[in-house]
Amino acid sequence: MGALKTALRPRVLEGSGSELRKYFQTTDVLGVAVVFQNKEQSVLFAPVIRKIGELLPEIVESRTQQKVNSLIEAFLPDVTLSESAIIEAQMVAEAKAEVLRSGSFVAATKIAKLAGYSSKNPSAQPHKWKKDGAIFAIHHKGTDYYPLYALNPDDNYRPYAALAEIIRIFGEKKTGWGLSYWFEAINSFLDDQKPKDLLATDPKDVIAAARDEVEDFPNG
Repeated sequence: MGALKTALRPRVLEGSGSELRKYFQTTDVLGVAVVFQNKEQSVLFAPVIRKIGELLPEIVESRTQQKVNSLIEAFLPDVTLSESAIIEAQMVAEAKAEVLRSGSFVAATKIAKLAGYSSKNPSAQPHKWKKDGAIFAIHHKGTDYYPLYALNPDDNYRPYAALAEIIRIFGEKKTGWGLSYWFEAINSFLDDQKPKDLLATDPKDVIAAARDEVEDFPNG
């Protein structure tokens, strides 16, 4: 017979008809019987039914919580976004779309192919770079995308050293998306050139541009 983990958890009992009948005659419980035609069926399906019985309280509790959350949502008033909030959301969406359309960002699988990394876990190396602050990524629909312009083809597509310094300069002032906007935008400090176009050839100038922006807009 199945062991009872908690007082409220259903028990799953196994045995012959006479054995189960004797149990129900001596206890005041409610039960549902599942009858198998032979021993093979019992061996195959009994563990599944036992697992369902163990999980049943959690399933019921989860469904109950979903119903409660739906009821709470129904009682909450609708929130009308201000015109400025709508305009801001549109601007952010357009900026993200522009970055995605630029073709400057690639998934880890692309980097793995370029650098000859293992295809079994292509995100391992780029993820380590991001964790170490050597590169940044933008997150879109469940996937991280990395800036192709930040990778040095002459160094087995490792990130340019200057990028780590730029990431450090901006710190928490810019997210991955914020950094992508900055690298994609024309920069007056760089004579109206884009930082991404100068990272490989003039890294010191790009670092200086990052410092200039942080100094001019400390809260940006």
